[in-house]
Amino acid sequence: MKRGGVNANAMRVIFRRQFLVLSFSFASLVLGYRKVERLIGGSGIASDRTSSLFSDIQNHWAEASIQAIAKRGILNGYPDQTFRPDSFLTRAEFAVILSLIFLDAEPVREPMQSSSLNGALNGAINGAIAFSDVPAAYWAYSGIEQASLNGWFSGYHNGTFLPNQPISRTQVMAVLGTALGFESPAHPLQILKLYFKDADRIPDWTRWPTAAAILQDIVVSYPDVRQFYPDQNATRGEVAAILCRVLKLNHAVPLAYSTCGLGINDLKGNVTVAFPQWRGSARLMQDIQTVLANFQFYPADRINGEYNFETEQGLTTFCDFYSLNTMKTGVLDEKLGWTLTHADPIDYFLASAQDRNAVYKEFLAQEVAYPGNRLAFLDRGAASSRYFADISQFPARLAAKLDEEVITPSAERLRIASLGDSNVLTGTNQRVFFTPFPEYGTLPAIDSTGLDFLHPDIQEACLCVGSLVNGTMQTHWSGRNALDNVEMWSTTKIIPLLNVVCQANAVQPDANVRDCLVRPVGSPEGYGFYNLAVDPMSYQRAIASSNAAAATFKQFFTPPELENWVRNLTGNRYLDFTGRYDEPPFIQNPDLWSQTTKAVLLKSAYSDHLGTNAISTCDLARFAAMLGWHNYLPTAASLPAAQWSSLETVVRAMAMDNARYLDGAIERLHLSSSIQAPVIVSKVGFGRSQIRDRTELCYVGLVWFIDTKHLPLGDHRPVQAGKPAVLRTFSLALRAAKALNNAAEEARQLDARVAAEVTEILRRIMTQELA
Repeated sequence: MKRGGVNANAMRVIFRRQFLVLSFSFASLVLGYRKVERLIGGSGIASDRTSSLFSDIQNHWAEASIQAIAKRGILNGYPDQTFRPDSFLTRAEFAVILSLIFLDAEPVREPMQSSSLNGALNGAINGAIAFSDVPAAYWAYSGIEQASLNGWFSGYHNGTFLPNQPISRTQVMAVLGTALGFESPAHPLQILKLYFKDADRIPDWTRWPTAAAILQDIVVSYPDVRQFYPDQNATRGEVAAILCRVLKLNHAVPLAYSTCGLGINDLKGNVTVAFPQWRGSARLMQDIQTVLANFQFYPADRINGEYNFETEQGLTTFCDFYSLNTMKTGVLDEKLGWTLTHADPIDYFLASAQDRNAVYKEFLAQEVAYPGNRLAFLDRGAASSRYFADISQFPARLAAKLDEEVITPSAERLRIASLGDSNVLTGTNQRVFFTPFPEYGTLPAIDSTGLDFLHPDIQEACLCVGSLVNGTMQTHWSGRNALDNVEMWSTTKIIPLLNVVCQANAVQPDANVRDCLVRPVGSPEGYGFYNLAVDPMSYQRAIASSNAAAATFKQFFTPPELENWVRNLTGNRYLDFTGRYDEPPFIQNPDLWSQTTKAVLLKSAYSDHLGTNAISTCDLARFAAMLGWHNYLPTAASLPAAQWSSLETVVRAMAMDNARYLDGAIERLHLSSSIQAPVIVSKVGFGRSQIRDRTELCYVGLVWFIDTKHLPLGDHRPVQAGKPAVLRTFSLALRAAKALNNAAEEARQLDARVAAEVTEILRRIMTQELA
């Protein structure tokens, strides 16, 4: 890297031309990438000239710069006490200025190399400059010669220098870039376009030094710092301001016209950027806009480095959220820089979602023109899920051993922590305890007040939060009327599927139901278990209607057999589970035939289910948990006889649920960037009860993911190196109801309400206000 040194001895030079007086006195001045430590004031002549203001610079934008430069004798005024700040500076004058500033610069050319061919033919000898229009007697001859020898100027192809031609702004940057030893930055045009609206007009050969000058904080642009004005000549006032920046006399240059090459990571220690310079700090503004866009405080498609109204509004919101006084002081400082680089947008989205009414209204606004169109969440469809392509991986994720670490899709190794065997809820002194999953026939202990925050439209609900302790899933249960047996509509369709798996594996433990056909008794043809199991979830009618397909899976057992199986498993002795789903079975008398062993595993019970279905939300949350946590439950608490190789088929089928309330919650809270290995399985139920004269919406689901951004115990700072991520998993079941004497409006409001309440449950689990 080239450096231009400056003689430490005081000197004064007065040019022959009357209008220019230059004098210098320097100490410990290092230019280029090194700091200018000190510049001692000029001689008596210079100070005499600046003891009073020039007559024509009062209120001029560069007044302070002119005063500072004149005090140092670098560029003074005319005998008539004027400075003429808007007059152009010539190439000769600028060459002389540089040759005096950089006295110790080492030549990079031999004397004859600095001359043009035409000049050499005209008799240039002994190193004399040979530009055809710069004779030896020319007043600026020595300065031009030195500037040429040092490689700062090259002249023109016809052997001329054009000394009296005004120097353009682009030429000033090109010459300074060479004199200061700047290195070409990567992507100079990209830098220029970020800072200047007229960047495309900057000549190619001056782009890299101009970009480098931006990064080195020496560019001044008046009257608009967002324009470079490459077609304009440099005025004496502009050059005075630019030289002040070269000499680190930044206090003398109006910040409003000074570019700043700092980025967000440079705001450290005493480094600050004051408000007047924000418009000229395009790189910093771009960094800030990028962060603000992550918070949705700024449009992601308009990141342009401009300090505009949207940037101001976004930065104000950001500072208000983090209690920063930046917008009051007008100073971008270390505290702001640290916050911007360490802030997690999830903190904001979780906090903003506390306004539950706003979230509900936001969701309700998505319910357009029902019943003409589908409901926003209930009818969204599995294919809309960002995790749709991952469904085939769901079983493996639920079976992964998380005692030590998991490998994420990005090949990152994460140590996994759980919530432990107890946890203090955030913002309270309440400690909740995780206890073993209840064994067969035993009801769980339910916190009957834990879900009091839910909206009154949620009639019944049960939440089971899991925590891995020594490789076994421990649980904490909360509920609202969680043991009441009620009509849960189509959510109960998951129970016959699980029952078939348990009974089939009891007959043949190594059987995989994915290899089995459900077929009419004695028929050589049938339907794959998975294919038929998807229809009750997806409502796609690929084989049969949801109701008819679900009823088929009940036909392997008599109503009392199936009902007693559910009662014995859950401990709920008063449930009813003898009904169908409003339609006859798709296959009235089915059998389950293994294509692998060529044997019938289950036969038809030759019975009809014509009773009622009334079951608790606790029972359904329990079944969802027993499915998802099968690999972490003891035998006495797991689905009896069921093998994971068969249960995985039910997992994949339930992943095809048409309703996407858990997906909607993840999206609203913007959690997708912070979670790994997610699993979402669910089942919706929906209908209007003629008996109760209201619309009812039921939902059961299980979610599982690795929270890679947050630490346990409510510490919401980004995960530091070596810190564990957190396994978060829970099952839930709920029933919501609305009676407005308007079925369509009831449906719209219930869909939005369930989406909002599921979002609130997930938010509280993420913040560990709920467990």
